[in-house]
Amino acid sequence: MAALVRPATVPAAAAPAAPSATDESGVRMPDGRLVVREMVDDNSCLFRTIGFIFERDAEAAPRLRKLVSAAIAANPLEYSEAILGRSPAAYMSWIEKPSSWGGAIELAIFADHYRVEIDSIDVATGRMDRFGEGRFTSRAFVLYSGIHYDALALSPSEGAPAEFDQTVFEGAAAERAAAAAQQLAQIWKQRRRFTDTARFTLRCGDCGQRVAGEREALAHAAATGHGAFSEV
Repeated sequence: MAALVRPATVPAAAAPAAPSATDESGVRMPDGRLVVREMVDDNSCLFRTIGFIFERDAEAAPRLRKLVSAAIAANPLEYSEAILGRSPAAYMSWIEKPSSWGGAIELAIFADHYRVEIDSIDVATGRMDRFGEGRFTSRAFVLYSGIHYDALALSPSEGAPAEFDQTVFEGAAAERAAAAAQQLAQIWKQRRRFTDTARFTLRCGDCGQRVAGEREALAHAAATGHGAFSEV
């Protein structure tokens, strides 16, 4: 889990009306279906998601972790200890471990790197956190289900291979994709496809300690440098 930065947020009610939905696997749109490309649940899901969206390479996690470290090293004022929750050097060492979860800090860095606004839709709340809002003309979308990230993509037809997906949108197409993404998040919430991060229990894979909720997990990670959490 990463310490939190403050992105621009859009409540679910503020989104435009969404296209009609079919099921939890996708939402119909005029030019295809917005679908969830589910990532492996291995603590690198955010990095896999970003690799898939921008490079069609879900195995790019180690390189993308180093990209985050380099961005922190290059911007010590922006990514200070107060923002990171630990010293920049400690955070850089921690985030490069394959067991460490990424979050808001990483999304902000990736938005700057790819020069694309990245919008994260929270399944539990319907909230959309917009990283890079107003600074870039293109938008990409990820689905956050509590402790896991997946990529959202426009597939031209049902069952089409992922290589034909569209994952970056502009203008009216971006607004349609945003509406469909929030519709899809609502379906996932109705089907309980999310983790309640205020109440779940995690076990630290480094020391075995159990923690309750996201706050305790973040505090434990900041105090110990541990990052290999799994849900109990």
